[in-house]
Amino acid sequence: DHRRRDRRPTDATDTDLGHGLRAVITYHSIDPSGSAISTSESAFLGQMRWLASSGIPVVALDDLLSSLADSDAIALTFDDAFQSFEAIALDLLAEHGFPSTLFVVSGKVGGSNNWESDAASTLPVLPLMDWGGIAGAMETGVTPGSHGRTHRNLTALAQDELDAEVNGSLEDFQRELGVSPTAFCFPYGDATSREREAVARSYRLAVTTELRPVASGDDPYSVPRIDAHYLRGPGRLEAFGTPAFERYMKVRRRGRRLRSSVVRLLGRGK
Repeated sequence: DHRRRDRRPTDATDTDLGHGLRAVITYHSIDPSGSAISTSESAFLGQMRWLASSGIPVVALDDLLSSLADSDAIALTFDDAFQSFEAIALDLLAEHGFPSTLFVVSGKVGGSNNWESDAASTLPVLPLMDWGGIAGAMETGVTPGSHGRTHRNLTALAQDELDAEVNGSLEDFQRELGVSPTAFCFPYGDATSREREAVARSYRLAVTTELRPVASGDDPYSVPRIDAHYLRGPGRLEAFGTPAFERYMKVRRRGRRLRSSVVRLLGRGK
């Protein structure tokens, strides 16, 4: 297996990552718009077919975090519960026996991702699944998770608003589906210790948008993920576990840090 022979550590040490590569890959919408939250149907189909033939285990999110650090594994998550998940992804995941976690914005179910109210936003406004569709997905083995109640940035909220977003979402799930999700996805990936503590009171784990594989000893309330946006180029996912993949991820992390630093500087200059 050339992937195992060529394995190299990323930013962490060999002790941190073991000799395998474990990663959470997250998708949003499957559509042809080319936006930052979009993966084309053809790219998604190709990636799922490659995963099915790659020999890399595709496991549930919980199982990935508890798996041995010396084993390869991928977990799949889908943010926002767009209708395209139901229309395109669901049957394909079931066909390949791939488990997945669907992070639902509980107060927007059956509506659209109109939380993107910034007039300068280039993201498309797209329809979301309804509760019936989510229940049907669960019947095929999809695990529901919470993405907050209205997709608000939790770091900008007062404590009572934060609690309403985190716990109100649980109430929505219990009322509509009779279940209590155990995984939470921070909207926009933003969370300080205050938000992590609020989530930890009701959930077993939480995921972020930190762009890297999972390492041993990671905080279960700060689980990193690799956004499919960075895997849309030819051969990107197919290089999983190789030195080329790890170099590419390192470059993309540096680019994100640089952009974040520029945004902070511009904000302070206003």
